Formats: sequence, C-alpha cells, structure tokens
Amino acid sequence: MARLAVESCYWPLYEVVDGEYKVTFRPREKKPVLEWLKRQGRFRHLMIPENEHIIKGLQEKVDRDWEELLAMSKQ
Repeated sequence: MARLAVESCYWPLYEVVDGEYKVTFRPREKKPVLEWLKRQGRFRHLMIPENEHIIKGLQEKVDRDWEELLAMSKQ
C-alpha cells in the first residue's frame, strides 16, 4: 500500500535540508491515485459512478501538488 501511495505521488518522498527541497524518489511511471484507492475497503464508497468527480478532483490535486514539489526541488 505504501509503495502504491508513493508511485501515485499521493505520498511523495522528499526531504528539506536548510530550506531546500529535494525529491528523493521519482516514479518511473506515475500511477493513477485510483489504483491506490481501489485496494482499500475504506474508500469503496468512492468507486460508485456518482462519486467519480471526487476521484477526479483528488487526482487533479495530487498532480498539482506533485508539480509544485518538483518546481520547489529545482532538480
């Protein structure tokens, strides 16, 4: 589960040293957040068609946060 969270960039691995951000792991192929959510029963309610917009919004936020982190890391 932890690996999927990292590979989907929901839980990015990075460190901050003296105020400088450094991404310590970049997935070769960024996986969709949906893959991580599907494997957890606690998110079953999000898998119905009426809640598709929630997953889409979550994916957009994860993508936006990932891009911001990459910009801050200057790598």
